[in-house]
Amino acid sequence: MSVVSHESDSPFAVKGNVWDRVDRWIERCGEKLNPILVKEARQSLKSKQFLITFILLLICGWGWSLMAVAILGRNVYYAPSGPFLLVGYSIILTVPLLLIVPFAAYRSLASEREDGTFDLLSITTLSSRQIVSGKLGSAVLQMIVYYSALSPCIAFTYLLRGIDIVTIMLLLFYTFLASLILSVFGLLVATITHIRHLQILLSVALLLGLVAATIGWCALAIALVTEADSAPYDESEFWIGQLAFVTGYVAYFVLFLMAAGAQLSFASDNRSTKLRVVMLVQQVLFTGWVMYYWLKFRWDEIPFFLMSCSGIHWMLMGALMTGELAQLSPRVKRRLPQSYMGRAFLTWFNPGSGTGYIFAVVNLAALALLANAAGLIADWKGDRCAPDQPAFFTFTLLLCAYVAAYLGVGRLLVLWVRRHLYFGLLLPFLVHAVLLFLGAALPTFLQAWLYGFDDFDDYTLLQIPNWMWTLIETGADDIWATPVAPILVLLGAAVIFFVNLIVAAKEVEEVRQEEPERVRQDELELHPELASREEKPTSPFDD
Repeated sequence: MSVVSHESDSPFAVKGNVWDRVDRWIERCGEKLNPILVKEARQSLKSKQFLITFILLLICGWGWSLMAVAILGRNVYYAPSGPFLLVGYSIILTVPLLLIVPFAAYRSLASEREDGTFDLLSITTLSSRQIVSGKLGSAVLQMIVYYSALSPCIAFTYLLRGIDIVTIMLLLFYTFLASLILSVFGLLVATITHIRHLQILLSVALLLGLVAATIGWCALAIALVTEADSAPYDESEFWIGQLAFVTGYVAYFVLFLMAAGAQLSFASDNRSTKLRVVMLVQQVLFTGWVMYYWLKFRWDEIPFFLMSCSGIHWMLMGALMTGELAQLSPRVKRRLPQSYMGRAFLTWFNPGSGTGYIFAVVNLAALALLANAAGLIADWKGDRCAPDQPAFFTFTLLLCAYVAAYLGVGRLLVLWVRRHLYFGLLLPFLVHAVLLFLGAALPTFLQAWLYGFDDFDDYTLLQIPNWMWTLIETGADDIWATPVAPILVLLGAAVIFFVNLIVAAKEVEEVRQEEPERVRQDELELHPELASREEKPTSPFDD
């Protein structure tokens, strides 16, 4: 017995027990991993595409090392040659990260829908978001492997002098972020439609876009490396700008990820509320950062920039939201707000083209009120950052009017087409894009045809539908030379808004459904602890 106790107290026994606990902890973590991640990791790392790409990456890295040393010759001993080699390595790394990995992520999900294997995944206990995150996790794993293959070469460039570690880390960090958001965007594109010929068109468009993004990023990497000496790394404003960019990046990454998961969910699920919360957070973050730079640099053009970018944002998001269906399952209806305040403030987060239209217009109008209030305060204090108040007020008013008008007309067209044809979110987006293009192009062409190019620069009443020309004239404070134009724009937008409000009445009237007694009893049988738990409000506005 003494021998046994002596052995148990030995350091080897303690070490064995520690490693046993670590092994059990790793095993438990492995069991909690996303099954889609495990499946996709096995398939991707064993695929010929990954094998060929990995071998080519190693060959190109090795070949560029020899070629660069041969080109530099004896200068490699005396002259700083780190930037020269880093440019080549960054291009070699950018091609698989920004081209191969995102397109492979797109094909992994698109092939599931084309081959019908996604139907088997949809009947499992896995949620749609777990499926998307598993696909994305496989793409991240491939990125890590590519990084590990070329990281010794990139570290070698620092030893050759001429490049600092901060530039290298920023280059690698932003390349990873670019690959990550392109991968999740590829997954989102794969969920847009399951029709084969449309998938072919989308794959070609995505491939061309990835090629353009890869070329652009290579040019940006070259500029970053060559201008590293003049980079303001020691200034706080530089790092504040990086923080602003990263917060915007995270917001759009979450939006793409959640939108991809929502597209894979069933049609009557609540696929909109969380997405609209993210859209609102994006607007709040953007407004906060722009206001910070407005107070920092005191430029009176910044409020115009804020409203212009926000108008583009809500026009884009509204074009997607106005194509949503208002179908809600009974389970989703049991979670709707029930108090008057809850319905007044939270109904616009529910799925539906009408609630989406009002959500976009009201958010842009609220931002216009906030921006005008900030401008008035700055003007009252005599601050030089205050914009020209009459021009800015008219600009924000007409911007909201144009967004309300074009989104409203597009929504009514989409509702009419949907009576005869079923479609997803791609067609509504294209309808709004065509409307915006025709609204700017047709009046311009008509005026050039009627008056010729001699009087082409003069703004006329023919340009009322031309949102671009009208807003430019408004920003320059020249719109009141034709006072009828803004009045007609506002009247037309008001009519279109109220027509859409009437059509959306059915969506607004959705109320919470009581939970059936049978469902309540089943839940109590499955979860007996719920019997002693008090029912709490589902939102701060609920009773």
